[in-house]
Amino acid sequence: MRTRASQTALRWFSSFNSSRFVHSLPLATVEVEEISGSQPAEVYNLVQGKWIGSSSWNTIVDPLNGEPFIKVAEIDETGIQPFVQSLSKCPKHGLHNPFKAPERYLLFGDISAKAAHIAFLA
Repeated sequence: MRTRASQTALRWFSSFNSSRFVHSLPLATVEVEEISGSQPAEVYNLVQGKWIGSSSWNTIVDPLNGEPFIKVAEIDETGIQPFVQSLSKCPKHGLHNPFKAPERYLLFGDISAKAAHIAFLA
């Protein structure tokens, strides 16, 4: 019974997420175990659907050994305009607004309930 529930859950989640992976930006592109002073992780900014770096980076130091291990792209006042333009194109409310699209709100409620049920069976 447990194996069947796990297989059902896997099929359900893979069918739900397959189209999402095709149309999504890669987000998790860092192997955590590989971050070090010699191989620092780099955090980029997302603007107008593209990941961009910067000429200025802020460095986060590893609290265990003091090595710089994460670089974060910093934007100053002169480089903020693309972000402002991108934000001005965003709608004030999204697809998941329960007042504008109650059917979508109910759909995600059903999805959450099914996921909880499958997790309970596993």
